[in-house]
Amino acid sequence: MRRRIALLLAVLTLAGTLAAPALAAEPEEEEEGQEAVQEQPQTQPDPEGTVSWENLDQRIREGSLSALILSENITGLEDIDYDQMYEYLRKQINGIATAQWYITLMGGDSSSLDQAYDSLRDTFEDLKDGVTQEDNADLVWQLEDTVNQVVAGGETVYLTLLDLERQAQDGQRGLDTLDRNLEQLRLREQLGQVSQQTVAELEQTRSETVSQLSVLDASIRQLKMQLETMLGVTPTGEITLAALPQPGESDWEEPDYEEDLAAAKAASWTLRDAQNTLDDAKETWDDAQKDYRGPDEGYLLQMAEHTWNAAELTYQSAVETFENSFRSVYDALATNEETLESAQSTLAWQQTLLDTAQRKYELGLAAKSEVDAAQDEVDAAQSTLDGAWQDLFTARNNYRWAVQAGLLQSAS
Repeated sequence: MRRRIALLLAVLTLAGTLAAPALAAEPEEEEEGQEAVQEQPQTQPDPEGTVSWENLDQRIREGSLSALILSENITGLEDIDYDQMYEYLRKQINGIATAQWYITLMGGDSSSLDQAYDSLRDTFEDLKDGVTQEDNADLVWQLEDTVNQVVAGGETVYLTLLDLERQAQDGQRGLDTLDRNLEQLRLREQLGQVSQQTVAELEQTRSETVSQLSVLDASIRQLKMQLETMLGVTPTGEITLAALPQPGESDWEEPDYEEDLAAAKAASWTLRDAQNTLDDAKETWDDAQKDYRGPDEGYLLQMAEHTWNAAELTYQSAVETFENSFRSVYDALATNEETLESAQSTLAWQQTLLDTAQRKYELGLAAKSEVDAAQDEVDAAQSTLDGAWQDLFTARNNYRWAVQAGLLQSAS
Protein backbone atom coordinates (compact mmCIF):
# COMPACT_ATOMS: atom_id res chain seq x y z
CA MET A 1 0.00 0.00 0.00
CA ARG A 2 1.28 3.42 -0.84
CA ARG A 3 2.64 5.44 2.04
CA ARG A 4 1.62 8.82 0.67
CA ILE A 5 2.03 10.91 3.79
CA ALA A 6 5.47 9.56 4.62
CA LEU A 7 6.58 9.86 1.03
CA LEU A 8 5.45 13.42 0.62
CA LEU A 9 7.05 14.48 3.88
CA ALA A 10 10.29 12.88 2.80
CA VAL A 11 10.15 14.47 -0.62
CA LEU A 12 9.34 17.94 0.67
CA THR A 13 12.11 17.65 3.26
CA LEU A 14 14.65 16.75 0.58
CA ALA A 15 13.30 19.07 -2.09
CA GLY A 16 15.26 22.10 -0.98
CA THR A 17 18.51 20.12 -1.01
CA LEU A 18 17.96 18.33 -4.27
CA ALA A 19 16.34 21.00 -6.44
CA ALA A 20 19.00 22.49 -8.65
CA PRO A 21 18.49 26.05 -9.91
CA ALA A 22 18.28 26.46 -13.65
CA LEU A 23 19.13 29.44 -15.83
CA ALA A 24 16.58 28.39 -18.42
CA ALA A 25 14.04 25.60 -18.42
CA GLU A 26 13.05 23.59 -21.45
CA PRO A 27 9.28 23.31 -21.87
CA GLU A 28 8.02 20.02 -20.51
CA GLU A 29 5.41 17.83 -22.08
CA GLU A 30 2.08 18.10 -20.35
CA GLU A 31 0.85 15.02 -18.56
CA GLU A 32 -2.61 13.67 -19.19
CA GLY A 33 -5.22 15.61 -17.29
CA GLN A 34 -2.93 18.59 -16.75
CA GLU A 35 -3.57 20.76 -19.80
CA ALA A 36 -2.74 24.43 -19.86
CA VAL A 37 -5.79 26.20 -18.50
CA GLN A 38 -7.45 29.42 -19.49
CA GLU A 39 -4.63 30.50 -21.79
CA GLN A 40 -5.29 34.08 -22.85
CA PRO A 41 -3.91 35.94 -25.86
CA GLN A 42 -1.44 38.74 -25.24
CA THR A 43 -3.30 41.81 -24.04
CA GLN A 44 -2.41 45.33 -23.03
CA PRO A 45 -1.70 45.87 -19.32
CA ASP A 46 -4.59 47.29 -17.33
CA PRO A 47 -4.38 51.00 -16.52
CA GLU A 48 -3.69 51.70 -12.87
CA GLY A 49 -6.77 51.33 -10.71
CA THR A 50 -8.57 49.11 -13.24
CA VAL A 51 -8.86 45.44 -14.07
CA SER A 52 -10.12 43.73 -17.22
CA TRP A 53 -11.47 40.26 -17.76
CA GLU A 54 -8.77 39.56 -20.34
CA ASN A 55 -6.01 40.10 -17.75
CA LEU A 56 -7.82 38.75 -14.69
CA ASP A 57 -6.54 35.16 -14.83
CA GLN A 58 -2.88 36.15 -15.10
CA ARG A 59 -3.14 38.92 -12.54
CA ILE A 60 -4.64 36.60 -9.92
CA ARG A 61 -1.96 33.97 -10.53
CA GLU A 62 0.73 36.62 -10.16
CA GLY A 63 -0.87 38.67 -7.39
CA SER A 64 -2.74 36.33 -5.06
CA LEU A 65 -0.61 35.18 -2.13
CA SER A 66 -2.57 31.92 -2.00
CA ALA A 67 -1.87 31.25 -5.68
CA LEU A 68 1.80 32.23 -5.31
CA ILE A 69 2.32 29.92 -2.33
CA LEU A 70 0.74 27.02 -4.19
CA SER A 71 2.76 27.78 -7.32
CA GLU A 72 5.99 27.85 -5.31
CA ASN A 73 5.18 24.41 -3.89
CA ILE A 74 4.47 23.17 -7.41
CA THR A 75 7.81 24.50 -8.64
CA GLY A 76 9.59 22.88 -5.70
CA LEU A 77 8.17 19.49 -6.59
CA GLU A 78 8.78 19.85 -10.31
CA ASP A 79 12.41 20.84 -9.75
CA ILE A 80 13.31 17.71 -7.79
CA ASP A 81 16.24 15.79 -9.28
CA TYR A 82 15.20 12.19 -8.69
CA ASP A 83 18.56 10.80 -9.76
CA GLN A 84 20.25 12.95 -7.16
CA MET A 85 17.64 11.96 -4.58
CA TYR A 86 18.28 8.30 -5.38
CA GLU A 87 22.00 8.69 -4.73
CA TYR A 88 21.36 10.69 -1.58
CA LEU A 89 19.08 8.00 -0.13
CA ARG A 90 21.47 5.23 -1.14
CA LYS A 91 24.34 6.90 0.74
CA GLN A 92 22.13 7.49 3.77
CA ILE A 93 21.05 3.85 3.82
CA ASN A 94 24.64 2.65 3.49
CA GLY A 95 25.70 4.99 6.27
CA ILE A 96 23.02 3.69 8.61
CA ALA A 97 23.88 0.08 7.71
CA THR A 98 27.53 0.73 8.59
CA ALA A 99 26.52 2.31 11.90
CA GLN A 100 24.28 -0.66 12.67
CA TRP A 101 27.16 -3.03 12.04
CA TYR A 102 29.47 -1.17 14.41
CA ILE A 103 26.85 -0.94 17.15
CA THR A 104 26.01 -4.63 16.84
CA LEU A 105 29.71 -5.53 16.84
CA MET A 106 30.14 -3.65 20.11
CA GLY A 107 27.07 -5.25 21.66
CA GLY A 108 24.93 -2.10 21.57
CA ASP A 109 21.26 -1.57 20.81
CA SER A 110 20.64 -0.54 17.21
CA SER A 111 16.82 -0.56 17.37
CA SER A 112 16.50 3.18 16.77
CA LEU A 113 18.71 2.90 13.71
CA ASP A 114 16.77 -0.13 12.54
CA GLN A 115 13.59 1.96 12.41
CA ALA A 116 15.31 4.76 10.49
CA TYR A 117 16.83 2.21 8.11
CA ASP A 118 13.46 0.61 7.37
CA SER A 119 11.84 3.99 6.75
CA LEU A 120 14.57 5.14 4.38
CA ARG A 121 14.62 1.77 2.68
CA ASP A 122 10.87 1.98 1.99
CA THR A 123 11.29 5.46 0.54
CA PHE A 124 14.26 4.27 -1.52
CA GLU A 125 12.31 1.34 -2.96
CA ASP A 126 9.33 3.56 -3.79
CA LEU A 127 11.64 5.97 -5.56
CA LYS A 128 13.26 3.11 -7.43
CA ASP A 129 9.87 1.73 -8.48
CA GLY A 130 8.56 5.14 -9.58
CA VAL A 131 5.93 5.34 -6.85
CA THR A 132 7.37 8.56 -5.44
CA GLN A 133 7.41 10.19 -8.86
CA GLU A 134 3.81 9.18 -9.47
CA ASP A 135 2.69 10.45 -6.09
CA ASN A 136 4.46 13.75 -6.65
CA ALA A 137 2.85 14.10 -10.06
CA ASP A 138 -0.53 13.62 -8.37
CA LEU A 139 0.38 16.19 -5.73
CA VAL A 140 1.31 18.70 -8.44
CA TRP A 141 -2.01 17.93 -10.11
CA GLN A 142 -3.85 18.58 -6.85
CA LEU A 143 -1.99 21.83 -6.20
CA GLU A 144 -2.66 23.06 -9.73
CA ASP A 145 -6.32 22.23 -9.24
CA THR A 146 -6.31 24.37 -6.11
CA VAL A 147 -4.67 27.26 -7.98
CA ASN A 148 -7.39 26.97 -10.62
CA GLN A 149 -10.01 27.16 -7.88
CA VAL A 150 -8.41 30.37 -6.60
CA VAL A 151 -8.51 31.89 -10.09
CA ALA A 152 -12.07 30.70 -10.71
CA GLY A 153 -13.06 32.19 -7.36
CA GLY A 154 -11.63 35.53 -8.43
CA GLU A 155 -13.55 35.35 -11.67
CA THR A 156 -16.74 34.71 -9.70
CA VAL A 157 -16.08 37.84 -7.63
CA TYR A 158 -15.51 39.83 -10.83
CA LEU A 159 -18.76 38.62 -12.39
CA THR A 160 -20.68 39.21 -9.15
CA LEU A 161 -19.37 42.76 -9.01
CA LEU A 162 -20.49 43.46 -12.56
CA ASP A 163 -23.95 42.17 -11.64
CA LEU A 164 -24.11 44.30 -8.47
CA GLU A 165 -22.95 47.39 -10.35
CA ARG A 166 -25.69 46.80 -12.91
CA GLN A 167 -28.19 46.52 -10.06
CA ALA A 168 -26.88 49.79 -8.67
CA GLN A 169 -27.35 51.46 -12.07
CA ASP A 170 -30.89 50.08 -12.26
CA GLY A 171 -31.55 51.37 -8.76
CA GLN A 172 -30.22 54.81 -9.61
CA ARG A 173 -32.39 54.90 -12.69
CA GLY A 174 -35.37 53.97 -10.55
CA LEU A 175 -34.43 56.71 -8.11
CA ASP A 176 -34.32 59.24 -10.94
CA THR A 177 -37.80 58.12 -12.01
CA LEU A 178 -39.05 58.52 -8.43
CA ASP A 179 -37.63 62.03 -8.32
CA ARG A 180 -39.48 62.94 -11.52
CA ASN A 181 -42.70 61.48 -10.19
CA LEU A 182 -42.24 63.27 -6.88
CA GLU A 183 -41.81 66.57 -8.65
CA GLN A 184 -45.04 66.03 -10.55
CA LEU A 185 -46.91 64.87 -7.42
CA ARG A 186 -45.85 67.92 -5.44
CA LEU A 187 -47.14 70.16 -8.18
CA ARG A 188 -50.41 68.25 -8.25
CA GLU A 189 -50.60 68.47 -4.44
CA GLN A 190 -50.32 72.25 -4.70
CA LEU A 191 -53.19 72.17 -7.19
CA GLY A 192 -55.22 70.00 -4.84
CA GLN A 193 -55.28 67.03 -7.17
CA VAL A 194 -53.57 64.55 -4.79
CA SER A 195 -53.35 64.30 -1.02
CA GLN A 196 -50.33 64.97 1.12
CA GLN A 197 -50.41 61.28 2.15
CA THR A 198 -49.87 60.20 -1.46
CA VAL A 199 -46.78 62.40 -1.67
CA ALA A 200 -45.53 61.16 1.71
CA GLU A 201 -45.86 57.54 0.61
CA LEU A 202 -43.76 58.15 -2.50
CA GLU A 203 -41.22 60.06 -0.42
CA GLN A 204 -40.99 57.04 1.90
CA THR A 205 -40.42 54.80 -1.12
CA ARG A 206 -37.63 57.11 -2.22
CA SER A 207 -36.00 56.98 1.23
CA GLU A 208 -36.11 53.17 1.19
CA THR A 209 -34.57 53.13 -2.29
CA VAL A 210 -31.74 55.40 -1.17
CA SER A 211 -31.10 53.13 1.82
CA GLN A 212 -31.04 50.03 -0.38
CA LEU A 213 -28.60 51.69 -2.76
CA SER A 214 -26.36 52.62 0.16
CA VAL A 215 -26.28 48.99 1.32
CA LEU A 216 -25.57 47.87 -2.24
CA ASP A 217 -22.70 50.34 -2.56
CA ALA A 218 -21.19 49.01 0.67
CA SER A 219 -21.38 45.44 -0.63
CA ILE A 220 -19.71 46.48 -3.88
CA ARG A 221 -16.93 48.19 -1.97
CA GLN A 222 -16.30 45.13 0.20
CA LEU A 223 -16.20 42.81 -2.82
CA LYS A 224 -13.86 45.16 -4.65
CA MET A 225 -11.49 45.09 -1.69
CA GLN A 226 -11.59 41.29 -1.81
CA LEU A 227 -10.79 41.32 -5.51
CA GLU A 228 -8.00 43.85 -5.02
CA THR A 229 -6.43 41.59 -2.41
CA MET A 230 -6.52 38.69 -4.88
CA LEU A 231 -4.81 40.91 -7.45
CA GLY A 232 -2.07 41.82 -4.99
CA VAL A 233 -2.89 45.55 -4.90
CA THR A 234 -3.75 47.76 -1.95
CA PRO A 235 -7.41 47.13 -1.04
CA THR A 236 -9.23 50.45 -1.36
CA GLY A 237 -12.57 49.26 -2.71
CA GLU A 238 -12.25 51.69 -5.59
CA ILE A 239 -10.95 49.53 -8.46
CA THR A 240 -12.76 49.94 -11.76
CA LEU A 241 -13.90 46.83 -13.64
CA ALA A 242 -13.87 46.79 -17.41
CA ALA A 243 -16.91 45.46 -19.23
CA LEU A 244 -16.96 41.86 -20.41
CA PRO A 245 -15.99 41.06 -24.00
CA GLN A 246 -19.02 41.46 -26.22
CA PRO A 247 -20.61 38.55 -28.16
CA GLY A 248 -18.80 39.37 -31.37
CA GLU A 249 -15.46 39.49 -29.57
CA SER A 250 -15.65 35.97 -28.18
CA ASP A 251 -13.63 33.05 -29.56
CA TRP A 252 -16.37 30.62 -28.53
CA GLU A 253 -16.81 27.45 -30.58
CA GLU A 254 -19.78 25.12 -30.47
CA PRO A 255 -19.07 22.34 -27.97
CA ASP A 256 -18.85 18.62 -28.68
CA TYR A 257 -20.51 17.03 -25.66
CA GLU A 258 -18.98 13.55 -25.78
CA GLU A 259 -15.48 14.74 -26.65
CA ASP A 260 -15.59 17.52 -24.07
CA LEU A 261 -16.90 15.20 -21.35
CA ALA A 262 -14.00 12.81 -21.96
CA ALA A 263 -11.54 15.72 -21.75
CA ALA A 264 -13.13 16.99 -18.55
CA LYS A 265 -12.98 13.58 -16.87
CA ALA A 266 -9.34 13.15 -17.87
CA ALA A 267 -8.49 16.58 -16.41
CA SER A 268 -10.46 16.18 -13.17
CA TRP A 269 -8.43 15.94 -9.97
CA THR A 270 -11.60 14.84 -8.14
CA LEU A 271 -11.87 11.73 -10.31
CA ARG A 272 -8.12 11.13 -10.16
CA ASP A 273 -8.22 11.25 -6.38
CA ALA A 274 -11.15 8.83 -6.31
CA GLN A 275 -9.21 6.50 -8.63
CA ASN A 276 -6.19 6.67 -6.31
CA THR A 277 -8.36 5.74 -3.35
CA LEU A 278 -9.72 2.78 -5.29
CA ASP A 279 -6.21 1.70 -6.32
CA ASP A 280 -5.02 1.87 -2.71
CA ALA A 281 -7.96 -0.21 -1.53
CA LYS A 282 -7.21 -2.80 -4.21
CA GLU A 283 -3.56 -2.86 -3.19
CA THR A 284 -4.55 -3.37 0.44
CA TRP A 285 -6.77 -6.27 -0.62
CA ASP A 286 -3.95 -7.83 -2.63
CA ASP A 287 -1.57 -7.45 0.34
CA ALA A 288 -4.13 -9.01 2.66
CA GLN A 289 -4.39 -12.02 0.37
CA LYS A 290 -0.62 -12.42 0.22
CA ASP A 291 -0.26 -12.12 3.99
CA TYR A 292 -3.19 -14.41 4.80
CA ARG A 293 -2.08 -17.04 7.30
CA GLY A 294 -5.29 -18.90 8.04
CA PRO A 295 -8.78 -18.58 9.54
CA ASP A 296 -7.53 -16.61 12.55
CA GLU A 297 -6.69 -13.72 10.23
CA GLY A 298 -9.85 -14.02 8.17
CA TYR A 299 -11.30 -10.83 9.60
CA LEU A 300 -8.38 -8.85 8.15
CA LEU A 301 -9.10 -10.22 4.70
CA GLN A 302 -12.79 -9.48 5.12
CA MET A 303 -12.13 -5.90 6.22
CA ALA A 304 -9.84 -5.31 3.22
CA GLU A 305 -12.51 -6.69 0.90
CA HIS A 306 -15.21 -4.42 2.35
CA THR A 307 -12.87 -1.42 2.03
CA TRP A 308 -12.21 -2.28 -1.59
CA ASN A 309 -15.92 -2.71 -2.35
CA ALA A 310 -16.71 0.62 -0.68
CA ALA A 311 -13.97 2.34 -2.69
CA GLU A 312 -15.39 0.91 -5.92
CA LEU A 313 -18.83 2.25 -5.09
CA THR A 314 -17.37 5.60 -4.06
CA TYR A 315 -15.53 5.86 -7.36
CA GLN A 316 -18.66 4.97 -9.33
CA SER A 317 -20.58 7.62 -7.38
CA ALA A 318 -17.87 10.22 -8.06
CA VAL A 319 -18.00 9.50 -11.81
CA GLU A 320 -21.80 9.64 -11.85
CA THR A 321 -21.86 12.91 -9.90
CA PHE A 322 -19.24 14.39 -12.21
CA GLU A 323 -21.11 13.39 -15.35
CA ASN A 324 -24.40 14.79 -14.02
CA SER A 325 -22.75 18.06 -13.03
CA PHE A 326 -21.04 18.34 -16.41
CA ARG A 327 -24.38 17.77 -18.12
CA SER A 328 -25.88 20.63 -16.11
CA VAL A 329 -23.04 22.93 -17.14
CA TYR A 330 -23.53 21.88 -20.77
CA ASP A 331 -27.32 22.32 -20.70
CA ALA A 332 -26.91 25.81 -19.20
CA LEU A 333 -25.34 26.94 -22.47
CA ALA A 334 -28.51 26.44 -24.51
CA THR A 335 -30.76 27.81 -21.76
CA ASN A 336 -28.79 31.04 -21.50
CA GLU A 337 -28.56 31.40 -25.27
CA GLU A 338 -32.36 31.27 -25.46
CA THR A 339 -32.65 33.85 -22.68
CA LEU A 340 -30.26 36.14 -24.53
CA GLU A 341 -32.25 35.90 -27.76
CA SER A 342 -35.45 36.70 -25.87
CA ALA A 343 -33.82 39.74 -24.23
CA GLN A 344 -32.62 40.97 -27.64
CA SER A 345 -36.16 40.75 -29.00
CA THR A 346 -37.56 42.59 -25.98
CA LEU A 347 -35.05 45.41 -26.36
CA ALA A 348 -35.86 45.77 -30.06
CA TRP A 349 -39.58 46.02 -29.25
CA GLN A 350 -39.07 48.58 -26.48
CA GLN A 351 -36.89 50.63 -28.82
CA THR A 352 -39.74 50.64 -31.32
CA LEU A 353 -42.12 51.92 -28.64
CA LEU A 354 -39.64 54.64 -27.68
CA ASP A 355 -39.27 55.74 -31.30
CA THR A 356 -43.08 55.94 -31.58
CA ALA A 357 -43.34 57.96 -28.35
CA GLN A 358 -40.69 60.40 -29.55
CA ARG A 359 -42.46 60.95 -32.90
CA LYS A 360 -45.76 61.53 -31.13
CA TYR A 361 -44.08 63.99 -28.76
CA GLU A 362 -42.54 65.88 -31.68
CA LEU A 363 -46.01 66.13 -33.24
CA GLY A 364 -47.51 67.36 -29.99
CA LEU A 365 -49.55 64.20 -29.53
CA ALA A 366 -47.79 62.92 -26.38
CA ALA A 367 -46.39 64.38 -23.18
CA LYS A 368 -42.70 64.41 -22.34
CA SER A 369 -43.45 62.03 -19.47
CA GLU A 370 -44.50 59.36 -22.00
CA VAL A 371 -41.15 59.64 -23.72
CA ASP A 372 -39.35 59.43 -20.37
CA ALA A 373 -41.35 56.34 -19.42
CA ALA A 374 -40.55 54.69 -22.76
CA GLN A 375 -36.88 55.53 -22.31
CA ASP A 376 -36.98 53.90 -18.87
CA GLU A 377 -38.38 50.76 -20.45
CA VAL A 378 -35.61 50.73 -23.06
CA ASP A 379 -32.96 51.20 -20.36
CA ALA A 380 -34.50 48.38 -18.33
CA ALA A 381 -34.55 46.11 -21.38
CA GLN A 382 -30.91 46.97 -22.11
CA SER A 383 -29.99 46.10 -18.53
CA THR A 384 -31.83 42.79 -18.87
CA LEU A 385 -29.95 42.10 -22.10
CA ASP A 386 -26.63 42.92 -20.45
CA GLY A 387 -27.48 40.53 -17.64
CA ALA A 388 -28.48 37.81 -20.10
CA TRP A 389 -25.18 38.15 -21.93
CA GLN A 390 -23.27 37.98 -18.64
CA ASP A 391 -25.17 34.82 -17.71
CA LEU A 392 -24.28 33.24 -21.05
CA PHE A 393 -20.68 34.41 -20.73
CA THR A 394 -20.53 32.87 -17.25
CA ALA A 395 -21.99 29.60 -18.52
CA ARG A 396 -19.38 29.46 -21.29
CA ASN A 397 -16.61 30.26 -18.84
CA ASN A 398 -17.81 27.50 -16.52
CA TYR A 399 -17.83 25.11 -19.46
CA ARG A 400 -14.26 26.04 -20.39
CA TRP A 401 -13.10 25.40 -16.84
CA ALA A 402 -14.84 22.02 -16.87
CA VAL A 403 -13.32 20.88 -20.17
CA GLN A 404 -9.82 22.27 -19.69
CA ALA A 405 -9.31 21.68 -15.97
CA GLY A 406 -12.04 19.27 -14.88
CA LEU A 407 -13.27 22.02 -12.54
CA LEU A 408 -17.05 22.06 -12.22
CA GLN A 409 -18.82 25.18 -11.03
CA SER A 410 -22.45 26.06 -10.64
CA ALA A 411 -24.33 26.09 -13.92
CA SER A 412 -26.66 28.85 -12.71
